Amino acid sequence: CPCGRFETRSAADSGYARHVASGRRPSVGFGASLCPPDPVRVRYNQPLIEETVNANIKRILVCSAWPYGSGLPHLGNLIGCLLSGDGFSRFYRLRGYEVLHVSGTDAHGTRVEYEAARLGITPGKLASQVHQAIGRVLAQFEIGVDNYTTTESPVHHEFVTGVYGDMEHNGYIISQEEDRAFCRGCSRFLADRFIVGTCPRCGYLHAQGNQCDACGALLEPEALRAPYCAFCGSTDVVSRSTRHWYLDLAKLTPDLLGYVESRDFRGNVKLFTQRLIQDGLRARAVTRDIAWGIPAPFAGAAGKVIYVWAEAALGYVSATIEHFRRLGQEERWREF
Repeated sequence: CPCGRFETRSAADSGYARHVASGRRPSVGFGASLCPPDPVRVRYNQPLIEETVNANIKRILVCSAWPYGSGLPHLGNLIGCLLSGDGFSRFYRLRGYEVLHVSGTDAHGTRVEYEAARLGITPGKLASQVHQAIGRVLAQFEIGVDNYTTTESPVHHEFVTGVYGDMEHNGYIISQEEDRAFCRGCSRFLADRFIVGTCPRCGYLHAQGNQCDACGALLEPEALRAPYCAFCGSTDVVSRSTRHWYLDLAKLTPDLLGYVESRDFRGNVKLFTQRLIQDGLRARAVTRDIAWGIPAPFAGAAGKVIYVWAEAALGYVSATIEHFRRLGQEERWREF
């Protein structure tokens, strides 16, 4: 409400009725209390954006979500990440901030490899074509991204390899033998989207190995009922032993709890995260048995690649490094 109060629905409804009865124009929202209709700055139940910014920080890194390299994003993808990131960047530049806006094409993973096989081309060629097409769309829409790169960038490969090599050296990476779905029809392990079957939770017939699009359940490929290979359609799917490498999140529990408790997160976000950590963090696999991706740098991991979700998130950092490396300012990325 323009008077500065954020009202409950019941109060707002009665306020709206009073406005109508008095002939005053209510403000936008659930309604409004009886307040002067003068043009004043509307304040919500959260602080205005300029009040939340530390006046000593004049540098902002804007990270827009990366579109998949399996095909052109639809309009909602464009608006939801890249366009909004550009608008946010422009706003802060107008306020005198130094802003760096980075994003790029997520070129790896089972989605890209599967779509490339369907089209009869290599994953690298598909990802490159999509990357160039997205670049043209950004130019046509005049969406500004300081560095729109790709996870196929040599800088990204170098950075990801270094990060996971350091994590292994520091004791945060463990490995274990496990049984994984294997197609005897085309002789490949069926990770994530390479396997299709019936969801064990809701019964949807076309759930994929990493999640069910019908009920949203996160799945393991081995949990699917009546599984078949997404490539050749064979139902001759068996379990075969393989070794995978994991990020041992439990070792980070004290550091994560300390970080969450020291930050000014919203109450519900903080409670949810604290409960998640206190309930016990499971080790998460960071390797996959697929052909397309960044080779895993771990000893004995020949033929494995880093799981796409475990490497693409590092792209925000590698894109920043790449941007300043092109400018000949090798270490300036650390300022962001």
